[in-house]
Amino acid sequence: MAGKKRRTSSTAKVSEANEAGASTQMARVDPLAVPELLANVLSFATQSTLASCALACKSWSDVALDVLWRNLDSVFPLLEMLMGMELLGDLDYPSPNSLQRLSSRLSRADWSRFQLYAGRVRSLSYNDEDSYRDDPTVSRLPTQALAMLCFHRPIGFALLPNIENLKWSTSGSATSILPFLSPRVKYLEVELTGGVESVNDFFYALAQGRIPNLETFILKTPTPALDIEDSLQKVIGTWKILENLLVPPYYLRPSILGAAASLPNLKVLAQDYTHRPPYDLATTLKEFPQNAFPKLEKLGFNGNPTSAKQLASNYSSLFTRLEDIYLNAADGVNDAEVMEFVRHLGKNCPQLTAVLLDLCLSPGFRREGMSPLSVGVLEGLFPCRGLKTLIIGHPFPLTINENDVERMAAAWPELTILGMNEEPDLSLQTPGDTGNSLSILQAFAKHFPMMVELGLFFAQDQVPTFSGNLYPEFEFHHLKALRVGVSSVPGGRLHDVGFLIASLCKLEPEINVGVSDWYVGSDCPEWEEHRRQWEEASKFLEFAMRTKSACRAGIEGSMNS
Repeated sequence: MAGKKRRTSSTAKVSEANEAGASTQMARVDPLAVPELLANVLSFATQSTLASCALACKSWSDVALDVLWRNLDSVFPLLEMLMGMELLGDLDYPSPNSLQRLSSRLSRADWSRFQLYAGRVRSLSYNDEDSYRDDPTVSRLPTQALAMLCFHRPIGFALLPNIENLKWSTSGSATSILPFLSPRVKYLEVELTGGVESVNDFFYALAQGRIPNLETFILKTPTPALDIEDSLQKVIGTWKILENLLVPPYYLRPSILGAAASLPNLKVLAQDYTHRPPYDLATTLKEFPQNAFPKLEKLGFNGNPTSAKQLASNYSSLFTRLEDIYLNAADGVNDAEVMEFVRHLGKNCPQLTAVLLDLCLSPGFRREGMSPLSVGVLEGLFPCRGLKTLIIGHPFPLTINENDVERMAAAWPELTILGMNEEPDLSLQTPGDTGNSLSILQAFAKHFPMMVELGLFFAQDQVPTFSGNLYPEFEFHHLKALRVGVSSVPGGRLHDVGFLIASLCKLEPEINVGVSDWYVGSDCPEWEEHRRQWEEASKFLEFAMRTKSACRAGIEGSMNS
């Protein structure tokens, strides 16, 4: 018995020693020897650091190269892996013998070297107007040159076999994008300005099932929907797992809407305003196909407030589960019609988290006697307690007071993005007192301290005053952007404006001047002067924020000591 006990004790000690040794060995493992951890660390490195890491050692090389080549904002680095700069220059100025030169100069080994890096690419942006390192000898890469290169590749050779996200902008033929596509592509954003034939050729080629796993498609083009309707609706029907579809305004013609409605997983159907194709009455949304959009969360469409209200009433089961609504007014509106629509949304769609009303009508669609919107437009949405984003565009400014801001805060405690007519059409006759006082920012800082983006039109004649206190009781904690649109600096007092804004912010916000893609009014000759004034005010803002930060740091340091 005693012997057995001693043997058991000895065995236990050996086992404990082994476990202790294993634990020590595990503790000594270098975390950066784990590829996943190393990749995470290197994701924060600069390109030059990644290049150095790729040369450090064999175990780091592949991981560093994967991170370095994962996201490319130009096609030129890839082309350099295939050919020298002198041959790349020939592509910039293609000649009849360019293809022959490629055939004689590019070997299978060149393509293999290219593939070693191309296989690492997951995201690529291409614009045929891009220059390369500001090199005057290689200023841009025409689409016909890129197409020639693509067609020269070895048979069955995928240019980017693992590409997942692709952005492509061209004013020429869009077919040069085709060799870059693969079944792995999940995100595709294309800007096509080469004309109807080019766009149609592109969509007919896509309809052959090249990207069956696409999840997001964004189309930017000035081409009218009527001219490409057949090819577009066919290709949309092939993307069975598509979740996000963004098209230009006036694109939801019945056949295109029907194709989108057939997608069982579609969550976002919205509009991209990069280009505005001509107005098309057939795109005013009046009805949906039966049982359409079972998973839709965000909807953007063309219509006037009256037709939009009727649509929401007729398809209440769809609208009562939407999170975001974007309305692009297709023809004239008035204050009463807008209020009727938003009241309907407030009463029947209280679940909404974002409402965007683009009422910036083209001059040809404005009714005689149009007037500014009233605060009632805001009140109609007060029941939407979870509202986080509200953006309204209109030819006239929307003016509010401190009491309005307080009521808005009580109704929308989660609101972080607000834009209210900051880019009105200044060519229209407006009342002299139209526009907000800069002092309204103090009310917003008090009631919306978590605001991230704020857009307002400020009245020129309301002169601001800065008390000299950079540390008021209420401040914006996270304001990143103050959008002033086409406002001039109130009173022209650049110093006071810069310091007043700084006093209300814990972090320095960016002042955004100018119009957005929504704007369709007339250009104003005073805009350049307004921009210059705001740039000068921004310099005072920057100086005041540096002063404010230094003082706070000094106070905190003295308290800690």
